[in-house]
Amino acid sequence: MPSLLQKLLLGIPLACLATGHALTDSVSSNYKIDVHSHVVPPIWREELISAGYPVKNGTLYTDGFPVSNWTLDSHITTMNSLEAKKAKSLARRVNLQLHKYTRTYPTRLGALCLLPLPYVDEAVEELKFCLDTLGFVGVGLYTNANGTYLGDKSLDPVFSALDKRNASVFVHPASPECTSVANGWPIPMTEYPFDTVRAIENMLLTGQRAQYPDIKMIFAHGGGAIPFLATRIAGMASLPWLGGLSVPESLAQLAGYYFDTAASTSAIQLAALRSFVGTDQIVVGTDYPYVPASQASAGLSAMQVNGNFTTVEMGQINNLNALKIFPRIVKALKLH
Repeated sequence: MPSLLQKLLLGIPLACLATGHALTDSVSSNYKIDVHSHVVPPIWREELISAGYPVKNGTLYTDGFPVSNWTLDSHITTMNSLEAKKAKSLARRVNLQLHKYTRTYPTRLGALCLLPLPYVDEAVEELKFCLDTLGFVGVGLYTNANGTYLGDKSLDPVFSALDKRNASVFVHPASPECTSVANGWPIPMTEYPFDTVRAIENMLLTGQRAQYPDIKMIFAHGGGAIPFLATRIAGMASLPWLGGLSVPESLAQLAGYYFDTAASTSAIQLAALRSFVGTDQIVVGTDYPYVPASQASAGLSAMQVNGNFTTVEMGQINNLNALKIFPRIVKALKLH
């Protein structure tokens, strides 16, 4: 299974191969299919021994060659290890390039560390390198990495490392594993907003947000559909078989993030967002270059009117809130 980094390069997960898409449209030219690898199931090993093949010092031999002590777990672990190394290498190369950009324009650009998730050990190592050595302003995460959503307990070491460093996080939505839910339409159109909900909801229900409440996190696109669904989620989470969580506490957790305005500058969107979190948790986002500069500029220009924000509130949204989230930007701009 390709890593999230590869999925982003491909644009769609390899699961699409079973949905009728042309192979040349779905698979990167770098994706490798191994047609020659060996398995040695226990039943095969037992038959070899029964057939008289020699066992010397606990090792079975065929044709004078030792038979591998193969297991399915070791096979998958080896595949994962190779995949993790590739993801780690790509993340490191990208992060070094980002660092170079920020050094070229130190008062114009700040970098968010790319992590080779879902490979947790490698991700923690890269996080430490970017924050402790390169001085990145924060870390970038995706709502899910190969189906491992934020909130999954396997990601606790990543969140622990973030918490210890008082690091700030930006979360961008990703494609869900089951892309058929999009009915063939572009994934970002509706699945990005709903994948944001899946991640925020999962962090609530698994208790990961409660475990790491102080990590400052920004979710993209006005939080997707979360301003509209938070009350429903909190109500369901109060049911005994879903944990019996307190509705007010759940709502506080769900609203305990920052949200950017990328593709979320209409009057309806801003009214919902403002009602959900208030102006001190809204930050500017443009989604450039995926949103053209002309469209992004129009959205920025209309934001104050559409959101009925005062000049003081716009100052919070435009920069003050972001400076609270990313103290390293304050240092870079020599504002203290």
